Amino acid sequence: MRFALMALIMSGLATSAHSESRIKDIAFVQNSRDNQLIGYGLVIGLQGTGDSLRNSPFTEQSIRAMLENLGIASTNGRPRTRNVAAVIVTANLPPFAKSGSRIDVNVASLGDATTLAGGTLVETPLRAANNQIYAVAQGGLIVSGFQAGGQAEKLSQGVPTSGRVPNGAIVEREVRQMSEDQSEFTFLLHNPDFSTAVAMVDSINDFTRKTYGSALASEVDARSIVVKKPQKVTSTRFISQLERLAVETLEV
Repeated sequence: MRFALMALIMSGLATSAHSESRIKDIAFVQNSRDNQLIGYGLVIGLQGTGDSLRNSPFTEQSIRAMLENLGIASTNGRPRTRNVAAVIVTANLPPFAKSGSRIDVNVASLGDATTLAGGTLVETPLRAANNQIYAVAQGGLIVSGFQAGGQAEKLSQGVPTSGRVPNGAIVEREVRQMSEDQSEFTFLLHNPDFSTAVAMVDSINDFTRKTYGSALASEVDARSIVVKKPQKVTSTRFISQLERLAVETLEV
């Protein structure tokens, strides 16, 4: 009786350890991924909390370059303003982002500015790893941290030297993700696993045999699955069909 009960419990555990997931939840098409962008810019409009130009000479150089680009000569004298801060701007360019769409950007101080609160990011080109400009950022910053103090004590909360600009960048160049000329696609598992890769291939082949008359998927390794695109169907429609397929996965 005891052994039968234990066997029943173990059988129940083994059954509950498996579950079904959609392909879109466990894998993604290789080309459809985010791309990281970075740029160097200036935040203006700070209330005396910007970079001290003596300790941040690159800020002074950037101010001069910006003014010269705007047609303002700045050769005589040195700027003494503390209302400007040099910053690094970062963003993720999502897959299939089209020219003219907007994305969020993150801004972080590069010099010795004490806070970026109330500042405005001026036009900043954002580049990818290939050094090509893919977006341009500009706009008012939202800073969650703050800093306050008096003669006896200083209080700070969060990080006042970093912030973000929601929808602050406009995409200028599209990243080519896929085309109708492609004859095959590569799916990558979020978590590499040999069993999941084989189960995904079996699920796709069951579908393509019934729908297109042949098995079109094959596993490469624990992370990669290659799927051939059938004729007379668009890439978008074919991938959407595959994304909805269920795959049996093993829960850890």
